[in-house]
Amino acid sequence: MPRVNRATSERTKERIIETAARIVLNEGFEHLTFTNIAKEANISRSSTNTHFKNKEDLIEAIKPKVGEVIVPLFCYDSPEKFLESWKKVYLTDPHAQKLLYNTRNLVSSNEGIDGLISLIQGEDREKVEEVVLYCIGYSMYKGIYGQKPEPI
Repeated sequence: MPRVNRATSERTKERIIETAARIVLNEGFEHLTFTNIAKEANISRSSTNTHFKNKEDLIEAIKPKVGEVIVPLFCYDSPEKFLESWKKVYLTDPHAQKLLYNTRNLVSSNEGIDGLISLIQGEDREKVEEVVLYCIGYSMYKGIYGQKPEPI
């Protein structure tokens, strides 16, 4: 079997990452399998294994791509603006709700909380943390985070 050059290998790896991120965003984390990636990217399953030895490595590689879609959903200028943007998304934006639901298992709770806290601007870090924890609780209370949203 002929060896592929580095540029071709890198393009294949990027295609795997793009496809994996798209699967998570559109179909949900539970559909992220090497078989599904290979099928959707039109490559062999062994190609996915060549570039990513396990699912954890792949997950780390797609987090930035998924973040490019999720992070802009909210305003991080202050704890108050973040809270308002969070409520707006959870109350009025079915597409964003679906994205958040589909990516809910991509990061651990602590990683997600720490990531939000680091993004929100504000001198009072205790207030920032309080708002983030409130938002997480709010979404769980409303049942949106834990229940699959209606199809859009």
